[in-house]
Amino acid sequence: MSIPRSKLQVYLTSILIVVVSAVVFSLHSIQPVKFFAIFSEMVVIGVSLVAAYLLGNRELHKGIPLGLIFLSISTYFDLLEALTETRVYEFVSVVLLVIGLPMLLISAFYHIKERKKRISEFRAVVNNSLDGILLLGLSGEILYPNRAACSLLGYSSEELMKKQVSDLLSEDSEKKFEKAKSSLFAGKNAFQIELELITARQFKLVAEVNLVIGRDTKEDPDSFLMTFKDVTHLRKIESTLIEQNKFQRLLNELITEVLESDFDEKTYRYFLMRCVEVFPKADAAAFLLKKEDNRYHFVATHNYDFEKLKTVSFSSDELIQKGSGDVVIIKDYSVDYQMDGERLEKIIKGGRLEEIKSTLSIPIKIDDDIRMYFNLDSFTSSTAFDDKEVVNTAIGFGKAISVLLWRIQTVNELRRQRKLMEKLSMEDHLTGLPNRRAFFDCAERQVEFSKRKSEAMALLYLDLNDFKGVNDTLGHDVGDELLKSVGKRLSTVCRRSDLIARMGGDEFVYVLPSTGKKGSREAETRIHQAFEDPFSVKGRSLKLTASVGIAVFPDDGKTIRELLIVADEKMYENKEKLSRESKRVTIT
Repeated sequence: MSIPRSKLQVYLTSILIVVVSAVVFSLHSIQPVKFFAIFSEMVVIGVSLVAAYLLGNRELHKGIPLGLIFLSISTYFDLLEALTETRVYEFVSVVLLVIGLPMLLISAFYHIKERKKRISEFRAVVNNSLDGILLLGLSGEILYPNRAACSLLGYSSEELMKKQVSDLLSEDSEKKFEKAKSSLFAGKNAFQIELELITARQFKLVAEVNLVIGRDTKEDPDSFLMTFKDVTHLRKIESTLIEQNKFQRLLNELITEVLESDFDEKTYRYFLMRCVEVFPKADAAAFLLKKEDNRYHFVATHNYDFEKLKTVSFSSDELIQKGSGDVVIIKDYSVDYQMDGERLEKIIKGGRLEEIKSTLSIPIKIDDDIRMYFNLDSFTSSTAFDDKEVVNTAIGFGKAISVLLWRIQTVNELRRQRKLMEKLSMEDHLTGLPNRRAFFDCAERQVEFSKRKSEAMALLYLDLNDFKGVNDTLGHDVGDELLKSVGKRLSTVCRRSDLIARMGGDEFVYVLPSTGKKGSREAETRIHQAFEDPFSVKGRSLKLTASVGIAVFPDDGKTIRELLIVADEKMYENKEKLSRESKRVTIT
């Protein structure tokens, strides 16, 4: 170890003073005893001066080095008195001694007192620190723990001082600690790591650790100072936030997917599967939807036998939740065992009731009405959902699903209304048959299809004979009911591939694909046969006939309008051929 230049100068100067003074004063006497005494006093003076200098550079009371200087000067004058036998030197020596010795003693007393005070304050700071502090030996033995360390680790001070720090570390953390020690020995002054400490109760505490190497006066390593704070809860919060963020991303993805598709059974199951993947410790899931009968039905399940459960339903009072609008953690399933035998058997076999340890039940509300329960189940732990953060996540999830379900129902209702409007716009409101608009839409496409296939297509135009007589005689209500009956009977005449539509009033039209003249005449015969039996309307029997006109594509026309004109003309020609009696309605 190298000596600083300033210190070296003091050492050499002091030695020089001793040697020179010894030589000078020894010239007065060559007696060995006197020479030895002189030399000894010179050594005392030199040592005192060196000590005064060195102590003056330390955190000592200023009176200590000053007192040493007074004592060294007193010794010097005492030496002069011994050599010259001059009384003045002796007086000066005594005065300096009287001043220097008390000064040295009093300063030393105050220094020791101040030192104890500072040590006490340091101990108070260390012991009152909220962070754990361990003073470690180079081999890892615990030399001193503060109160926080004892409290965090669950040991007494005496118990900790009997342990190695490795006794408190998990296997992975011990490797990290040894790596940190190597870095400190290599010259690094401090090292920050995160370790897993094992407490007295075998609880794994996640700690943020600062490791500092201690050095002696020669700057050699002699200890480690390990400070740590418990970040277990903080890491848990971070983990929860990561899970929540992951879950929120999943939820956003699912909402997007659902809104782009129909929320059917397949979507329910996919949704449940993804939720089970995200919720920690969830092994299975089920959707219970409130239907029109005011009962909750299984509409989808994950890791259950849905085929067995889809016929099971519950009233609100039969549910364990009892209509609760709060997120509920269920651990007691005794209510389920009170159900009737058939349902209980299905729930045990299909719903794995005997395996469930815990359930997280999330109510899905729309306008304060619980429309659905979303249940997450654990087969492994009864405390799977006890974490408060899991419950908070479930509450947020329930609100999001409520909004989603409301949106889905709104979209579905709009779709239903749109389909209804489309149906109404294409359907005759009285008979339920396709109307004039639907006829033209379908017939025009059929004409184009027949053109591409080079096939014939027949159009039959039908008009009820003497229908006006029914309205005039029995009223329009009977006339409307008669039209409904005629529509139903005419529907039984045609094939599934044929189209029958009501054109308005008492006129109907058939479109017969892949049908020529022969097939159309056969169809006409079936139509007349359909009118052979009377119609029963509001207690009255009505016997009527119909006139039919036929047009065949492409012989009678290339477009649907051309075919309609031809069929209409032929229908009126046939009507004119009938006698007045055969056209008249018979009412009995």
